[in-house]
Amino acid sequence: MPDTDPCELCQTQAEHVPTGDYDGIRQRCPRCGDFKLSGTGIAVIRSVPREDKVKLSGWVRDQNVLSVVPELTSYRIKAIAALPLPGIVERADRLLSYAIRHQEKLGDRLNLENPAFVAVTWSQDSDELNYLAGFLRDERLIEYKILASAQVTAHGYMRYEELQSRQSASAQGFVAMWFDDSMRESVTNGFEPGVRNAGYDPLLVNRIEHIGKIDDEIIAQIRRSRFVVADFTGHRGGVYFEAGFALGLNLPVFWTCRQDQIADLHFDIRQFNCIDWAEPSELSDRLQKRIEAVIGEGPRKPFL
Repeated sequence: MPDTDPCELCQTQAEHVPTGDYDGIRQRCPRCGDFKLSGTGIAVIRSVPREDKVKLSGWVRDQNVLSVVPELTSYRIKAIAALPLPGIVERADRLLSYAIRHQEKLGDRLNLENPAFVAVTWSQDSDELNYLAGFLRDERLIEYKILASAQVTAHGYMRYEELQSRQSASAQGFVAMWFDDSMRESVTNGFEPGVRNAGYDPLLVNRIEHIGKIDDEIIAQIRRSRFVVADFTGHRGGVYFEAGFALGLNLPVFWTCRQDQIADLHFDIRQFNCIDWAEPSELSDRLQKRIEAVIGEGPRKPFL
């Protein structure tokens, strides 16, 4: 029998996974999934409020869906805890999508007592999960069978295909950066051509036309994007937030920073493969190649 401990995120009994020389712990929880908690993460996790641990639990499960065993560092914990809770429709869509992706064959029944459903819907408990399942039932996306068993309807499969096509069709790349006069050339000769030459439409937050709160518009635009480019030159707090928000949505994040400021990066994000650029033309070329290598050429890729 494997050793077990209470999960650091939800207190469910979780398997303790040996980590060798790793400075932290690894747990495999039936609700949250498989994750590592760094030494810096251990130092802060037990002071995190329960409602924020719900977000961490959901984020870990999302990463596991992508076959990633994520590491919760102090930076990541704070960034994910700062995320707004997804809306009811998005959380219900998460339940539907997770259920379909884990079917062995068309029409398989889903067990609503599966603790993973609580995490993937960013729910506090089974009561919230059952409310979301009721929402799907009322929308005719699932139908109840016996006890805690349900089945996806034809309308449910159609909804899932719509969600998949909507995400893959996005051609927008969100650029989070320091908007200072010293960065103008890096925009026109670096970020914009780098994203555009990879086949995507660059969107910079200072060029968004909006009449509401800028923070609300940032969140909406990141949700509509295929990926986020986060440049830490200037070390603006907003860039750290926007990168964390994108991670919480499972969006690819491309990390960049001007060479003369690399040494000042927050230590919890130095683990990421950051493009350290000196000249805008170099940034453009390396960013294009990194985007194409990770997610492929976009629909706006120019013909040569």
